[in-house]
Amino acid sequence: MNYYFLPKLPCKLTLFCLIPYDQMIKSISSFLLTAIVSLLSLNTFAQNVDVDAFEKKIKETPNAYLLDVRTSGEFGGGHLPKALNIDFRSPDFSAKIAQLSKDKPVLIYCLSGGRSAQAAEQMRAAGFQVTEMKGGYLKWTTRMKPLEGVPDVKHDAAWSLADFKKEIASSEAVVVDFYAKWCAPCLKMMPIVDKLAEEFKGKVTVLKVEADGNQTIMQAYGIDEIPSFIVFSKGELITKTSGFREEAALKELFTATKK
Repeated sequence: MNYYFLPKLPCKLTLFCLIPYDQMIKSISSFLLTAIVSLLSLNTFAQNVDVDAFEKKIKETPNAYLLDVRTSGEFGGGHLPKALNIDFRSPDFSAKIAQLSKDKPVLIYCLSGGRSAQAAEQMRAAGFQVTEMKGGYLKWTTRMKPLEGVPDVKHDAAWSLADFKKEIASSEAVVVDFYAKWCAPCLKMMPIVDKLAEEFKGKVTVLKVEADGNQTIMQAYGIDEIPSFIVFSKGELITKTSGFREEAALKELFTATKK
């Protein structure tokens, strides 16, 4: 029988100083196999997959939680079939996910991936098995995948990315309003935006970009939720913000073009 000997190591550190060679190989192999299985398990339950792979996972794991972490307003404008809505930015997000079973995998998405990545990190830390969808709801819709809950409304004509960039470049100052007709905060701000557009007429150009149908533009400028605003001055992006804003805060966007 062959033996393996490590003469230069102190005795207390030489677990394999004097053991049968075949036993040592078996022990090392067992350890490596366990490590590989553990890594594969982590990879299985901590994934960020594309739309097609995400759709496949939905079909293959019908018992999984399909979790939409957008706002209720965004969710009301359309979502993946049978999705559960828990707003990541709501104060009770942690309390709500604590009620979910950790024995079920979680398939998670948001508008474009930002919020779902944060939510997934939090849920994994809590012991959930989470798979994210790259590109989120925006990417899902660009691939013409199944939806439910989409309201029957007439949408505005979509912009082409080329025309949008041309308009930005040809105007001295531009405030871009990304909105949706199903988004309550967007609708609440719209009269204020119109008022400011009139007040700054001749000084600031206001472009309204409806989220539905303009996914290419939203992805190009990193818009992952609505309402959102981007301010350009002489073709240069000055600032980008999201969420509901009162009139005074909205006016700051119009005056920011002077900087």
